[in-house]
Formats: sequence, structure tokens, C-alpha cells
Amino acid sequence: MFKDKLSKIARRMFYIVFAVIISVALWFYVEITENEMLPHVISDIEIVLINEDILRDRLLLADVITEPLTLGFEASRADINRLAAPGAITVEVDMSTINSTGFVELIYSVVWPIGFNPNNIEGISWSTDRIRIDVDRLAEQQIEVRSSYDGGTAADDLYATEPELDPNTITVSGPESIVSRIKYAYVPILRENLDATLVDELEFILIDENDEIFEHDQLELLSFNHELIRVVVPIRQIKTVPLLPNFSFGSSTSEENVIWNIEPSPVVTISGDPEVINLIGHIPLPTIDLNDFTDLTFSEVFTIPFPNYVTNASGELEATVHIQLTGLELEVISTPNVQVINVPYGYSFVRLTQSVDITLRGTAEELAEITPMNLRVFADISDLSAGTSRVLARVAIDGLDVNVDAVGDYHIFVRLFADE
Repeated sequence: MFKDKLSKIARRMFYIVFAVIISVALWFYVEITENEMLPHVISDIEIVLINEDILRDRLLLADVITEPLTLGFEASRADINRLAAPGAITVEVDMSTINSTGFVELIYSVVWPIGFNPNNIEGISWSTDRIRIDVDRLAEQQIEVRSSYDGGTAADDLYATEPELDPNTITVSGPESIVSRIKYAYVPILRENLDATLVDELEFILIDENDEIFEHDQLELLSFNHELIRVVVPIRQIKTVPLLPNFSFGSSTSEENVIWNIEPSPVVTISGDPEVINLIGHIPLPTIDLNDFTDLTFSEVFTIPFPNYVTNASGELEATVHIQLTGLELEVISTPNVQVINVPYGYSFVRLTQSVDITLRGTAEELAEITPMNLRVFADISDLSAGTSRVLARVAIDGLDVNVDAVGDYHIFVRLFADE
């Protein structure tokens, strides 16, 4: 048993010594390989321009012609890993020394990672030791924004009007050699079969003097006061609707007595927003008071009252309503029954009109029942002042229940004077 314990202790000591030997060997290996100088190449090192604001104050712009730099070197594995990180190394070029246009070559300074000692690397080799720059004059220009819509509509009674653009001009700034070639900005509208007004914020493209699109790399050199254009493509509906007159009939007339027609056309064509157009079934004309006319056939001319937000698509501005009253007759009766009412306090009057000829309209049977004494003409003189006045009068038919109208306007003359 004692021998077994010695054997276990010996094996354990062996494993411990073996592990120490392996650890020391690995440590030596890492030290040797970690500090070994290895070759490496870093490409696409960014070129940073500094003091560009000073260049712009001089109305100049810089465009780097030199490709991104490549750096070759030898360094330890740790330093290589640190330098190879994206953006770890950049180079800076000072723009403040530039005063004129043309091509210039400038030296650059290397920006190493913070805390890194460039003396740790060997065999440094750059792809170039100077940066070639194209310097152009800074220009600013206001250009027109254009657009068009050719995508059609979803129905035959719909149509699209010209796109509305906001803004309709933009300011472009950049190299004079590029800005001077810009003809206009164009907004493509990639939609079809619209059934309602389109409102969107869209990008634009630039068109040059040869009506060709500017390349993307040229656009990168430009700046704009607007990146998006608000585009409205109005969709309008066209519709034909009737004109309908309104009538004030009076006692003697009704719809059955009235025959009418409208010239030049009983219908008009309108256009507008579909939501508005769909609510319009007809266009009402102003009311025609049939008692204003002393004939059985007459006409009234109206300016067509198109609703707000609607366009007159057919072009008619006026409508003439021709009216014929059927089944009725006219009769003129003179009555001496002329009165005044509401005489102002402190005044007396003299009625200068002794009788009035009244034009009556109704059926022949009812007109035959009326005598001069059934007619009463009266005028309200409450608003008169001293002197002679022509006063609008009204007509009443007393003592009879008939559907007869006194048509037309009637006036009487009255002299008003203050009491002594």
C-alpha cells in the first residue's frame, strides 16, 4: 500500500513538471513569434482634406485625383493588427495653401493611431508621396425644376393635369466646370393608373446641356439647398351635368303650367377633384319669380353659377332660360281702389295716383270673376320724408278665393307734408 501511494505521488509530480515545461515552451514561442517582424500591406488609406472652409472662403473647391493610398511595411504581429483596423491610419492634406485654380500636388501628413509609435515599424513604403488635387472655381446657380406625368389614369373620365412642384427652382453649388453645364433638374414620377391626386416627396436628376443625365460621381461634387421636391399630380374628373332653373310659382302657376328650355345647352361639362365632382348632380340657376313677368312667354339670362373648386370645361358662361306658361290667360283691369298705409306721425299726404292698371294672370274662368272693386292697391309710406315720392305698391284681391296673380311691378305717387 505504501508503494501505491509513492507511485501516485510520482505520477502527479511528473504531470506537474511536464505542464510547467509546456507552459515555458509556449511562452518562449509566443515571445519569439509575437515580436517577429512580418511584411504587410494596407490599402485604401483615406485622404482627408483639412481647412476646406478656408478654400471655400476663396471661392475654390478641391477634388482629389490621387487614388486612396497604399502603405507597405514590416512590423510585429501586434502592431500589424493595430494598424490594419479599418480607418486606423489616415493622411491629411492642408488646403489653406491653395490660392488658384488648376492642378496642384501637395505633401501629406500621416495620422497614426493614438499612442502608436511609428518607429516600431520598418521598411515603410507609400504608393505616392504627394496628393494630386484638381482645384476649380466654386459656382452657385439657380436652376429650374421640371417634371411630367405620363402614367395615365384608372378611368376614362379621369385625367391628370401638369405636376405642381415645390420648390420649382433649386440652388446648386459646386465646381464651376460642372455647375455651368446644368440645364435643369428633372423629377421622374414612376407611377401609373392614378385614381386620385398624387402627393409625394421625390428625388431629382440633373440634365446637362446635351439633355443627358449627369453621372453619379459628378453629383457627389455638388450641393443643393433642397434634396427632395414635393410633387403634386392633380387627378381631375370630367362630368356633364344639367342646368336646372328654380321657379317661384305664385298662386296661378305650378310645374304643370311651365314649359322651359335652356340655350345654348341645357347641360354643361365640369371638371375638378373627383371627391367634389361626385357630389354634384346638377347646377341650379338663380330663382325665377314668375310674377315678375307680364307676358305668358318670356326669357331670363343668367351667369352660370359654377360651384367653387370646379372648372368650366365646356366654356359656356351664360344660360338663357326660355319660359312659356300654358293653360293661363292675362287680363288688365283698372282699379281706383288705391290706398296708403303707415303714414308717419305728424304728416299728412295727398295721393296723386287715382287709379292703377293691374295685369292679372290665371285661368279664364277665374279671371272672369274679378271686378275692379276686388282689387286693392296699397303702399307703405312709413319711410318717406316730406315731398313727392314714387312708391312701390302691392296688390291684393279681396272677397274672392281664386288662384290669380297680379304680375309685374306697380308704383303710385304720393306727396307727404308736415302738419301745421
